Amino acid sequence: MKKKLLKILSRVQKKFRGHVQIGKLTIYGFNAMHLTFQYSSGIGYICFHPPMYQNGCWWPWYFYISPNGTPWAATYAIGPGVDCEDKMKAKIREFWGEDAESIIRRMFMP
Repeated sequence: MKKKLLKILSRVQKKFRGHVQIGKLTIYGFNAMHLTFQYSSGIGYICFHPPMYQNGCWWPWYFYISPNGTPWAATYAIGPGVDCEDKMKAKIREFWGEDAESIIRRMFMP
């Protein structure tokens, strides 16, 4: 059963590599984003990546809210797939608001 499921996933991955846009929702295929759902609101992006088996390994889930659609700029980020440094930066932005960028630059940039 597991081999059959992996074979089906492999076929789907080969067919769906681009992206599909339905209104403000964009579904990214099996490329660098590993199947991601991104909703564009007026003030930023809401992104969700479900747990996914691709290229021979499992990729964990994550969820984040970001002004520019990237996890490193997230104001809120959860899930095992979010990098620890990105989570820390999101917590700083959530707590400090607009002053966060100067604090992050001093902490993470040499």
